[in-house]
Amino acid sequence: MINVNIRYKGKELSTILPKCNDELRADLKKAGIDLPAEKLKLRSSAKEQYLVGLYTNNPLDDLIIDRLCNNDNLFELNNLCGILDNVADHDLIFKTILCSDARCINGIKKLFADHFMEFSDKLVLNTHLEEKPATFNVKKCVIEKAIAVTHKNFEHISRFPFMSLAFLERNKDFMYYDDEGNMYHCILLYDIDFGDGIVIESEGSTYTRYAQYIPQAKYIYEQFLDSHLNEIHLCCPIEIYQHIKDHPKDNCILDNADMAGYADDINTFIRENDLPAEHKRGLMLWYSPEGPDDEISEKVQSAHCTVEVINGELTGVITAKITGELSDEEMEKFRQYCVGQLSDGWGKSLEQKYMRTEVGEINISFWSDDESWALVPEDEYLSDNTQDMEMSM
Repeated sequence: MINVNIRYKGKELSTILPKCNDELRADLKKAGIDLPAEKLKLRSSAKEQYLVGLYTNNPLDDLIIDRLCNNDNLFELNNLCGILDNVADHDLIFKTILCSDARCINGIKKLFADHFMEFSDKLVLNTHLEEKPATFNVKKCVIEKAIAVTHKNFEHISRFPFMSLAFLERNKDFMYYDDEGNMYHCILLYDIDFGDGIVIESEGSTYTRYAQYIPQAKYIYEQFLDSHLNEIHLCCPIEIYQHIKDHPKDNCILDNADMAGYADDINTFIRENDLPAEHKRGLMLWYSPEGPDDEISEKVQSAHCTVEVINGELTGVITAKITGELSDEEMEKFRQYCVGQLSDGWGKSLEQKYMRTEVGEINISFWSDDESWALVPEDEYLSDNTQDMEMSM
């Protein structure tokens, strides 16, 4: 995560990278900076009358800043951070850059061109080529479960596929050959950082009895997920407080209907205050399965918090993207997990941050200890609020 401060012709912007490029353009426009991100060089230019400051507490991002050159621009830096910040093994990325002579963003990209398609001007696939193959005999493989592992573990398994693996023992019921359908039912093991994978059918064993290396398996799997995800929405009341020194918080609650016009600004504030690691999965980044039978983390791909105007008032909404369906028990467990995040984890962190508005500084709380507060499915929330409105008329 890199903090960026830009001063241009008396105007100033403070923002955090990485973020969506559309959001970055919107930030520049909102601050009145008419230079596009592609033309904002990261080394300050007296000629262009702008100053750029970059700072971070992250060792990897600090190293990237140190390796920038005069021609690197804000757009390229944002894209670089967007990819490298999501890598689980930051130590590997750090050591690779540190031991190289890369002195610009393009130089850093070339170091990882074999691993990230975004960094290469040609498609690179890690695969095995057979000499003079007579034919290609293939069979259908149904992926029953996908398991992400670190690059280090994936490399080890790739080098020693016959070693005994505990996760194969735990998941052996997912792997079998279907004589009637003439297809393998398999698990997909993939490198969470660099994307290659191995399709495995262990046939009841604890090693990769039948297996095939699949280049860019993570990308294929994520493309499949994106086209097969279901969305569910959980809703809850929110409270917005105006920060007034020496005034009790309960005396400074703003009317949610009056604050409805700030919905877009609040959502931007929420996104900017999320950690870069939270951008992809949101609240699910912090979910810890309670055991091998807990599939909530696998089914719920992401859960992001926003505010929406419902029945004229600002309302808290959690949008969850799900593979398949959650059982009633899983749904309740997921809901309770979200309640915990809103009351203590993510929600408590957000509530302690101040957002500047025309009415002054405000705090946003997605949780309340009031007995009327509840986090419920969208249809239930809409039904309850419609009844309340009808009763008040």
